[in-house]
Amino acid sequence: MLLGTAVWAEGPVERRALVARLASGRLADLNRIEAIRLRKLGEGDPERLADVLLPASLRRVLEGGARALARARQALAYAEKWDRRGTLPETLAPGLGSAEMLPCLPRPSSLRKMNGQGLDRLAVRGPGAELSAPPQPGLAALGLAGGTLAGFCLALEDGGSAILGAWMTDEWPTGSLELKAGAARRSMPFKVWEGIELPQLRPGEVMLLPPAKLKPLPGLVAGAEVRLSAGFDLLLLRLGPEGVHPTVQ
Repeated sequence: MLLGTAVWAEGPVERRALVARLASGRLADLNRIEAIRLRKLGEGDPERLADVLLPASLRRVLEGGARALARARQALAYAEKWDRRGTLPETLAPGLGSAEMLPCLPRPSSLRKMNGQGLDRLAVRGPGAELSAPPQPGLAALGLAGGTLAGFCLALEDGGSAILGAWMTDEWPTGSLELKAGAARRSMPFKVWEGIELPQLRPGEVMLLPPAKLKPLPGLVAGAEVRLSAGFDLLLLRLGPEGVHPTVQ
């Protein structure tokens, strides 16, 4: 299951919500879909109940623990069946082109590195962010209520805070992490992070795993597009002027 946070226009207002990625590529608004599912089950005040059981916020879902994640999976399965029938409305599942993906968890309850160093949780950025230093990509772990692990996302430490990918996967990623700028690329298999013992995480906490030890990309210039990809996500970034160092040009 891939969970994220997206925003899109609905007339004069914006909808910001927890979304899951459907097989078709559309974004399932899980909170609204859960409200409809509850209504069909005959539950009273389904919108209010959905706000409690499956909020439109990934952080609140993580604070809800394993039951909230299980309900997200249930709502996603319901949306997938609906989408395969070809009748899932745009209001419940906008296309990726009509929505803006934010960092999967825009406001973590806490943001730190594995060595305990805290980072600015209020300055988290996501897809399209400008890098202030040459990229050192890696993964971040997200905490679930009960001290357990909710999942992982692509991540980079930058500017005293972090850049997070659009999607949290609730499974350990397979394959490789790839960093690319122009024709230059670097990659590292995810297995290099296997066996890392994580401390207990608080719900909604983000912890950056040690970055991948990759050789610097050559020929980086200000404004260059940097692509960080894995099987579950593609994070497009830009290199800012302060991120260009003579040693890596």
